[in-house]
Amino acid sequence: MSESANNVPMAMSTSALESKLRDLKDKSNKHSQLLTAKLASSQSGQNLLHIGTSLSTLPPDLHSLLTQLHPVLSSAEATEKQYLQRLERLVQCGNDIRLEERRVQHAKDCAELYQDLLAAETAVNKDHSQRRHIQNVSSAAADETSDGQQINGKLDHSASLERCAQTTLILVQDLKSSTDVVAAVTASKVVPASATSDLNLPSMRTPLEDDMERAQFMMKLAPRIRRLESDTVTALTYRLEEFLRALQERRKTQEDRDPEEEEQVSSESELLLMIGHCMRGLALLGRGNEVENIFARVAIMPLITSKMSMGRLDEGGPRGECAGLNSLLDDIVETVADIFGPVIRLSETMFHVGQKVHIDLITDGVWVPIATALMADAAIKMAIFSPGIASILQSNHVALDNFLSHLAERLLKESQLTKEKPRTNLEPAEKLYFCPTISAATIHLAQSRIYSHVKTAEFSKRWNLPIYYQLRFGDCCTRMNKAIELTRREGWSMEVFTGDAEVTDTLRNSVGFELSFFLELYDILLSFWRPDVILKPLTNRFLRGAVQLVGRSLAFIQDGMDGKLQFGGGDDPDGNSLNHNGGPLSESNGSNLPLPSRSTYSWGDSAPDVASVAWELAILEVSMSHDYVSTVCGAIQSGTNALDNSEIQGLVTEVLKEASSQIRPLVERAWNGIIVKLLTEKCSGPLAAVKGVVATYRMTNRPPPTQASPYVVTILRPLKEFSRDFSLRTPDYIGSRWKSAILTAVTDRYCIAVEELITTVQRTEVALQNRRARRAASGGMSDGDKVKLQLYLDFQAFCSDVKELGIDPSTIGGITKLRTLTEDAQKLDQIP
Repeated sequence: MSESANNVPMAMSTSALESKLRDLKDKSNKHSQLLTAKLASSQSGQNLLHIGTSLSTLPPDLHSLLTQLHPVLSSAEATEKQYLQRLERLVQCGNDIRLEERRVQHAKDCAELYQDLLAAETAVNKDHSQRRHIQNVSSAAADETSDGQQINGKLDHSASLERCAQTTLILVQDLKSSTDVVAAVTASKVVPASATSDLNLPSMRTPLEDDMERAQFMMKLAPRIRRLESDTVTALTYRLEEFLRALQERRKTQEDRDPEEEEQVSSESELLLMIGHCMRGLALLGRGNEVENIFARVAIMPLITSKMSMGRLDEGGPRGECAGLNSLLDDIVETVADIFGPVIRLSETMFHVGQKVHIDLITDGVWVPIATALMADAAIKMAIFSPGIASILQSNHVALDNFLSHLAERLLKESQLTKEKPRTNLEPAEKLYFCPTISAATIHLAQSRIYSHVKTAEFSKRWNLPIYYQLRFGDCCTRMNKAIELTRREGWSMEVFTGDAEVTDTLRNSVGFELSFFLELYDILLSFWRPDVILKPLTNRFLRGAVQLVGRSLAFIQDGMDGKLQFGGGDDPDGNSLNHNGGPLSESNGSNLPLPSRSTYSWGDSAPDVASVAWELAILEVSMSHDYVSTVCGAIQSGTNALDNSEIQGLVTEVLKEASSQIRPLVERAWNGIIVKLLTEKCSGPLAAVKGVVATYRMTNRPPPTQASPYVVTILRPLKEFSRDFSLRTPDYIGSRWKSAILTAVTDRYCIAVEELITTVQRTEVALQNRRARRAASGGMSDGDKVKLQLYLDFQAFCSDVKELGIDPSTIGGITKLRTLTEDAQKLDQIP
C-alpha cells in the first residue's frame, strides 16, 4: 500500500483528476458487468443478485468482497458441470436399461402373439382339411363317422374356431394400433421437435422415444393376419351352415326317429352350442351380417320358396283375391318358429339387447327375406299391393300388418315341441348349458327394430294407399250426393237410407236419429271405421274425410234453411228427370214421358221442418263429440300403450270438436231466428181482429162484455201447438228464449193495435160527449167503456195463455204496456 501510495502524484490539476476519475469509473462498470454475467450463469450467483440490480448500486466496500469471491464461484461452476455430466451418464444408462426392458416385454408379447397366430392357423388349416375330406368322401362314409366321438370332436372344433376368432380379433386390433404407431413416428420425424430448456436436468422420468420395432414386426405379419381373418370367417360360415342344416334335419325327422337313432345324432343342445360358437366368432370379427345372410339363405329362403306361390296365395278363394295370404304367412312363421326358434331365441339373448345388436336374426334373418320375396315376384307383388279392388287391398294390408306387428312375439315364444321336451335326465354337462329367457322387454325391442328397419319403410311404400282412400271416399261421396239429391226432390220425409235394417234400428234407438237423411249421414261416417275399411296409416285422411262430409251436409242444410236451395221438382241439376231411386227416368222404366211437374218450395219456411232438422243436428253434434270419438279411437288404438292411446283420443276429440262446433250456431239460428220469425208471423195474424172490437159495441146497444173475444185464443195457438209438438225435441241449450222472443214480438204488435184502438175510441167519445152524458145519467155504460172493458178481458185471457206457455208475463215488456193501456177498464169490470 505504501509503494502504491508513493506512485500517486501529490499535486495534480483539476482536469487531470477528473480524467482519472472517469477512467476508474469506466473500468469499474466493465468489471461489474462481467461479474453480473458470471453470477447469472450459476444458481449460487443468482441468489446474490437480490442485493441489487447491478454492481453500480452496491456500496463501495462490497467491490473488494466480490473480487475475492470470483475464484470461489469459478470453482463451484466447474464442480456443477462435473456433476451434471455424471448425472447425464447415469440417466443414459438408466434409459438404456428401460429400452432393453421394453424390448424384452415386446419380444414376449410378440412371441405370445406369434404362438397364438400359429395355433389359430393350425386350427383353421385343420378345418380346411376336414372340409376337403368331407367333399371327397362319399355320403355313406360320412354317415359312418357321425358317432358320439365325432360329435364331441365337432363341439371342440367349433369352440376352437371361436377361439381363433378371438385371436384374430386381438391380432387385427394390434395390427391396427401398430399401423397408427408407425404413422405417428413418421409424422414426428417430419415435424421438428420443440427445443427443450437448458435449465431442465436430465431425468429417468422422461418418456422414452417411440419404438417401431414391435410395430414393424406386426406389420410383417399383416398378410398372414389378414389371411387368417379370411380363413376364420370362411370356416365359421361353413360350420354355421352345416349346423343349421343339421338342426333343420333333426327337427324335421325328430318325430320319426327311434330312440336308438336319437342317441346317434347330435343332441339339440349340442347343436345350439356349436351354432352359438359360430355366431359369437363371426360377431367378434364384425361379421354379424354374415350370420344373418347365412340364416336367411339356409333356413328361410328355401322355406319361402317351397311355400310361396300364386296358387298358395289364392288358396280358398277366387284367383286374385289373396284369400290364402293369412294362412300362408301363419304357415311360414310357425314353421320357422318350430324349426329355428331355439336359434332365434339364443341369438336374441346372447348379444346386447337394444336398438343395435351384433346379430339380428328376427329382422334381417326372417323379416327381410319374407318382405323381399313378397316384393320380388311381379305377380305376387301385383296381387298383394295393387289388386285394383279396395276390399282386397284392405284385407291384404290388415293381414300383413297383423303379421308384422306380432312377428317378434311369435318367433321368440317357445314352440309346443320345445315345451314338451323334458328337462330331466340331463347329463351333468347339459345342466350347465345356457338357457335363454325371453322377457316382454326383449320382445318389445325386437319388434321396434323391425319397424325401424329400412326394408320395413320400403315395404310400406309399396302400398298404394292414396288410391285406396280415394276409392273409399268416392263411395261415401256417392252415397252422400244421392241422399242429398233425393232429399232435395222429395223432402225430409224421403227414405234415403241405404244401410242394413239392423243399423237403422240401432241408430234410431241408441243414437236417436229420426230423419232418414241423418241416418244415412251417420252410417257413412261410421263406415270409415269399420274393420273391413279402416287402415291405420290413413287415419288422418279418414278423419279429414268425415269432417268434409259433415261440412258438406251442413252447407246443404244451411242453403235450404236460407232459401238458396229450393226443394221439390223432378229434375236433377243437369235437367234430367229422375226416378224414385235417384236415377234417370229412362233407365228405370224405359219411358221418355216426363214426370208431372211439381212446384218448388223452401223448407226453411216451415217451422216444423226447421225444428226437426235442428233436433237432428243437435243429436249429430252430441254424437260427434262423444260416441263418434269412441268409435274412431276404438278403431285405431293399439291397446298396448295407455299413454299413446290417451294422446290419440285427445287429438281425435280436438279435431271432431272443431268440426262439430259449426253445428250449434246453425241450431241456435234455426230456433232463435227462423222459427221465431215464422211463428211470430203466424201468431200476429189474428191481431187484425182487434179493430173489430169497436164495431161490436158501437151503436149496437149490446150489454157489457163478460169474457174475452174469440180471436184471443187464436193468437198464441200456433205457438202452443208447436211447443207441445217439439217440447221433447228442443235442445237444452236453446231453453225458452225462443218463446220469449216470439211473445215479445207478438205482444209489441198487440200493444200497437190496442193503443190505436183506444185512441180511436177516445176521439169518438169526444165527438159524442152529449150522448155519453145522457147514458151516464141513465146509469148505463157507454160504448167506449164497453170497448175498453172488452180489451181488458182480452188482455187477461192473453196473459193466461202466456202463463200456459211457461213464461212469466212480467218478463215480457209488452205485457206491462198492455196492462197500462187497459188498467182504466179494470174498474169497469168490478161494476155489477
